[in-house]
Amino acid sequence: MWITYSKSKTRSRTPISAILIVSLGLVQGCGGGGSNGGGGGNTIQPPSNLTYPLSTITATVGAALSADTPTVTGTVDSYTVSPTFPSGLSLSSSTGAISGTPTAVAAQATYTVTAKNSGGPTTATVQIAVNAAVAAPSNLVYPQTTIAATVGTAITTDIPSTTGTVDSYTVSPTLPSGLSLSSSTGAISGTPTAVAASAIYVVTAKNSGGSTTAQVTIAVNKASTVLLELGHASAVQFLQFGNSRVLSQDDVGSSFTTHWVLWDYTSAAIVAQGDQGTISVGGLITRLPVDIEGNTVVIDMPNGLEVRSALDGHVLSTIASSSSWWKLASDGSFICAGSKHGLLVWAPTGQVLVSKSGDYSAAMSFAAPGEVRVALGPAGQNVIETISTATGNSSVGSTFSGQFNSWFVDGERFLTNVSNTVWVYSKTSVQEALVSLPTTENLTGQGNWVWTFNASLFPGYPLNIYAIGSSSPAATYNLTVDEKVIPSGMTIGALTFGSPSMSVIDLSGPSPAKADYNLPIAYTTAYAAVSGSQWLAANTHGVLLDGKTVSGTPRYFGLGKAWSIAGSASRAAVATATGSILYFDPSGPTLQGTIGFSSSNVELSSDGAVLAAAANDTDAQYETDRTQKIFSLPTQTLTHAWSYSFQYQTPFLVAFSLSRSGTILGQVLLNLVNNGSAYSRQATATTGGSTIWSDMPPNQAPIQLSPDGTLVAVSGGPPDANSATNIYKNGVLVAAVPGWAVGWIDNSQLLVNSYTSGRQLVYAGSTIYDPTGAKVATPPLPELREFQVATSDWIYSAQQNTIYSLTTGAAVWTSPNPSAGIGAVSGSNIVFESGSRVLVESY
Repeated sequence: MWITYSKSKTRSRTPISAILIVSLGLVQGCGGGGSNGGGGGNTIQPPSNLTYPLSTITATVGAALSADTPTVTGTVDSYTVSPTFPSGLSLSSSTGAISGTPTAVAAQATYTVTAKNSGGPTTATVQIAVNAAVAAPSNLVYPQTTIAATVGTAITTDIPSTTGTVDSYTVSPTLPSGLSLSSSTGAISGTPTAVAASAIYVVTAKNSGGSTTAQVTIAVNKASTVLLELGHASAVQFLQFGNSRVLSQDDVGSSFTTHWVLWDYTSAAIVAQGDQGTISVGGLITRLPVDIEGNTVVIDMPNGLEVRSALDGHVLSTIASSSSWWKLASDGSFICAGSKHGLLVWAPTGQVLVSKSGDYSAAMSFAAPGEVRVALGPAGQNVIETISTATGNSSVGSTFSGQFNSWFVDGERFLTNVSNTVWVYSKTSVQEALVSLPTTENLTGQGNWVWTFNASLFPGYPLNIYAIGSSSPAATYNLTVDEKVIPSGMTIGALTFGSPSMSVIDLSGPSPAKADYNLPIAYTTAYAAVSGSQWLAANTHGVLLDGKTVSGTPRYFGLGKAWSIAGSASRAAVATATGSILYFDPSGPTLQGTIGFSSSNVELSSDGAVLAAAANDTDAQYETDRTQKIFSLPTQTLTHAWSYSFQYQTPFLVAFSLSRSGTILGQVLLNLVNNGSAYSRQATATTGGSTIWSDMPPNQAPIQLSPDGTLVAVSGGPPDANSATNIYKNGVLVAAVPGWAVGWIDNSQLLVNSYTSGRQLVYAGSTIYDPTGAKVATPPLPELREFQVATSDWIYSAQQNTIYSLTTGAAVWTSPNPSAGIGAVSGSNIVFESGSRVLVESY
């Protein structure tokens, strides 16, 4: 039933049932009681506790937001917002969710969202900022675009550079087993665990704006047998103590890498080692720095840093950085780096501790425990800024006089100067001294001393050491033009390049104290010390010497470079720069013995029973011994020796060859006389006795002995277009052939090279002759200057580290590992120097 009523111009119809309900309600209310007390029992409660998961939203133009949906207590009829959201963002009136894709930049602002029902509203605030669209990263470049890895050997960490910001890195397909890609830095690192064929791996760097890619080709070869860990095989350029550890680094090698080694000082054992990339500066390939302090090691890599534990060498973190410089704290607790954009401080784990803006690219800093002391930074040219690594807060010291020159070695003071006027300041910029010195060349300070080394003043090249505040030297040492002055700890090492001697100047006492040492090595290049009595020196041949042992039996770290490698059917011998010859069964490999003789050239008979060794001649006049020795193996019995020494007007040994029978020795001698050089050659039984054959060539050329020793083939000098070779049998000339003799393949075949002349010498091919001078074959071989027979048809060249077929001239074996050009055939194996190791590979 409906009742129709009219009020003004509005007509409506209301059901009678509704009127009755309302009436009843009024009656009850008027009754003043009932179960609802004072009435209003159906009142709706307003919503409450409106909360957004993201109360602060940083959005990017063009990047869709994930919906930010609130939680609320109670029922909500609708949601509204004030003021209006940035363009492209919206609020759901039913759920309150904030979503959308921003279309314009908007400064951060506060937006109030209201949730309401008939009972009332509740509100929440959200901070929203919209940044400009992020540019996609570009120019993703890896320093190593091709990686030739080996099972069981860690690769050199490959850290990329890129333009723009990167949120993450991914790679496809999956890297070979044992290698990994850092999702945050893009670094490829690890130790391969299985062989993998060469393949292209695509690395993608992306952010919200897009992505860019780079390709890296990786192959993993089977592991080679390591016969010897040499430590270093080239000039050591850096040495540093760190607690019970020693860190060393050598010079740039032929593969454009450097090698670093972490040693245990007590045992001289290798804790960890690796290869390190290089950079090009002004067209010159330059090594990158390394450092050790406390329990932390830092290895600089192109585009970043590798941080390792000094205890066991494992990687703690990889830091991607394009900084202008970096420093390791003197206690190893942090790493800092400066660039045009700012200064960053990392924990060894890679966590960022401090980030400061400003141009720190030219700053000269010292990383002390708990703080970074910065000169020539954005704070000014004549103040020191000290930055706390715990809080990031910085303070600026008082203005100092002069131009900043250098920090003391321990960082506790610093030096400034104007011309030859020198100020000494404490680390807090308190002036401690002002003096005038004769020169500020190589001005350095440590402890209570300041010194200069005038490397351009002849004669004398004085090293002057001054007490702080004094203009009169407490000590003056007249050094040489080749002297290298290296501060370390409270000492100064004075190294004379070439000479087997050096000096250590101790600064720990009331006055400088100099001690001179005669060394068992020459050509020293690096120095490090804990004290005046505990120090290390290293040389250009990769040898590390413990200074404590120079007066007795020398103790070395590693073996240094492999001077020479010889091979036989079942034995290989390696002569090393530490003055020892080690011989092995390489198939084991098994060390069979060590001979204490410093040799730069060794050869073995085919059965390995006879070892011929010549005294080391690599260090010129500093190694005057030129003795030739013959040993019987494995007993090491010295069966014969020829005594020679490097001196004028007396013939001395410059080269030798051994017949594969081990019975005949060919020697090339040089006699330095007033009017030039005179060469002589001779063939003698390895047991001594009279000369079997001899001549006097105009220039140096090797003696090629047949396997049985009955035939001698010699050319007149270095190879040229007019080279000719004479063949002697039992000392009698029996034939002559054109070309330069390379060597005997067997007792009936001699390999000879031919050349043509022009602007430069051109290799024209090879020919095989028999002992009568008859042509046997013309194998299509590349130019070889030496070889060793592997099989009846295969010959091995150590220079190329390759086996060639005499029939086809093709390479039938070559190692995937780099070679130093020193190697030999031993049975079915090739033994060769590769980087800092001597490897064994089967062919």
